[in-house]
Amino acid sequence: MKKLERVRSRLNRAISSGDSAEVILNISRHLDNLIVEQMKLLNKKYNKK
Repeated sequence: MKKLERVRSRLNRAISSGDSAEVILNISRHLDNLIVEQMKLLNKKYNKK
């Protein structure tokens, strides 16, 4: 979860500082990948019944 918060913070800083669209898009993709990874882990955890 800390990774998610760090990347989310990085994305917010990039947006507020006016970084290029390419940089913002790359950070956003990285955040999306982390979210999917976290969702898969949670899915495995709750489907072990």
